[in-house]
Amino acid sequence: MKKFFTMLSNDVFIVVLLGIVSTATAWSGVQSSLHGGVADDAYTEYTLSVADANNMWITAEVKYRDDLTVWKDKRVRLIIDKVSDDDIYSDLQTSNGSYEFYVSAVACLIADRTSQLPDCRPYMDSVYNPISEIEAKGEAFLREWEESGKHSDRLQMLTALFAVALFMLGIASFIQRKSLISAMAIFSVVLSVFGIAVLFSIPALSA
Repeated sequence: MKKFFTMLSNDVFIVVLLGIVSTATAWSGVQSSLHGGVADDAYTEYTLSVADANNMWITAEVKYRDDLTVWKDKRVRLIIDKVSDDDIYSDLQTSNGSYEFYVSAVACLIADRTSQLPDCRPYMDSVYNPISEIEAKGEAFLREWEESGKHSDRLQMLTALFAVALFMLGIASFIQRKSLISAMAIFSVVLSVFGIAVLFSIPALSA
C-alpha cells in the first residue's frame, strides 16, 4: 500500500496522468463541438421541414377545394347530362382540375357516380401523403437534434470534469506533502476513469 501511494505521488506518474487527462479534455471538447454542430444542422432541417409541410398543406387544401368544385360539376354532367366517360376526360383538358384529379379522381367518379371526392382514396393519398412524408422526415431530424444535443451536453460536462482533474493535478505539482499529493492524484484518477468511461459510451464523430 505504501508503494502504491508512493507511485501516486511520483512526478512521472503525475506528468503521465496530466497527459492522459489533457488528451481526454481536448477530445471531449472537440466531440462536444461536433455533436453540437450536428444538432444545429438537424434542428435547421427540422424547421425547414415544418415550413415545407405547412406550405404543402396550404397548397393541398387549395387544390382539394378547387378539385371539389370540379368533382361536383363532372358528377352533374355524368348523372344529369348523361355525358360519356370520354367526354368527362375531354372536359378536364379545359377545366381547373388538378393533375391528381385527372389521374385518380375521375376513375373513382366514373366507377361510382354517387361517391364523394373524400371517398376516393387514391386521390386523397396523392394530394396529402407527400405532407406526411415531409413530416416524417422532420420528426427524424427532431430526434437527431435531441440525441446529438444530449451527447453535446454530456461532453461539455465531461470537459468540465476533466478540467477539475487537471486543476487538481496542477496543484499537486506544487505541493510538498506526499500524502496530500497522493490524495489529489487518487481524486484525479477517479474523475478521469469515470469521465473516460462515459466518453467511450458516446459515439465519436469525425470532423
